[in-house]
Amino acid sequence: MSARDAMAAMLDELMGPKRNVELGKDTKVSFDDPNICTYYLVGFCPHDMFTNTKADLGACQLVHDDNLRRMYPESPEYGQLGFERRLLRFLVHLDEDNLRRIRKNKDKLSGMDDGGKRKLEEEKRQILRDISTMDEELKTLMAGAEQAGIEGDISKCQELVAKSELIEAEKHSLEERLEKLNEPPPQTAPGIEEMSMKPMEVCEVCGSMLIINDAQQRIEEHLTGKMHTGFQKIRTMIQHLKDKIKEFGDAEEQRREERRKTRAEESTDKNSKDGRHRSRSPHRSSRDERSRDSRRDRDRDYRRGNDRDHRRDHRHRDRRY
Repeated sequence: MSARDAMAAMLDELMGPKRNVELGKDTKVSFDDPNICTYYLVGFCPHDMFTNTKADLGACQLVHDDNLRRMYPESPEYGQLGFERRLLRFLVHLDEDNLRRIRKNKDKLSGMDDGGKRKLEEEKRQILRDISTMDEELKTLMAGAEQAGIEGDISKCQELVAKSELIEAEKHSLEERLEKLNEPPPQTAPGIEEMSMKPMEVCEVCGSMLIINDAQQRIEEHLTGKMHTGFQKIRTMIQHLKDKIKEFGDAEEQRREERRKTRAEESTDKNSKDGRHRSRSPHRSSRDERSRDSRRDRDRDYRRGNDRDHRRDHRHRDRRY
């Protein structure tokens, strides 16, 4: 980052990312503003942890807004914007890179004996065994080529000679390798040579190479250094984010369950009201039907009564006249 970029980032943190917006325009910054570092809102920005170390990630190009960082946990959007998952993915990636570095340094250390020197003798012995095997193959190939020449099989003779030339070239390469291994090691500074002669171990947290039983001051410097504390913080934060994301998921599931219960209760109430309405309707219909039947019976009885009176009156008139 240039000095100008560093100054701009400093001004953004002090005055906000919209410090150059014209007066009268909206200067409010939201949590998901593309210029805001969401890692910093959630907890910390990994770019700030390993400055001037082997694991330096470079300067963060986004704004670290302290006001938004304080407001975010109290906001209704807390845990709803995916910031926690985004930081978790980045931290897991950094931790996996660190674990690969630890394994690599352990493999490197396993190739050194208790005095800190590489185990070259076994490699030398293996090269000598390979060279001896190639010598036997060359003798066999040359004898076969000679016999093919005697028999007049020129094609086979040429094939065996070409194969022997390839083996001879491979043997020459091994001899050069063996010669280099036999060369005396280059002169090193007294401190480096002394360190190489001491037994070492790999730090399980940051992957640094440490001298076993080193001075207490050096051990404390390592434990408080950026590399060690940084990767220790990353592992702690990974577990914290996993727990927090699970908490967010449980809360969301509880809200969904409450909404399902509310909808079920509303549906039950509605069905109950509809049931009462339907249960009343047949009763009224039956009552109305009985009322109509009763009226029909009364009308029929009335008509029959009238007919009897009419016939009685008619007979009475007949007797009079």
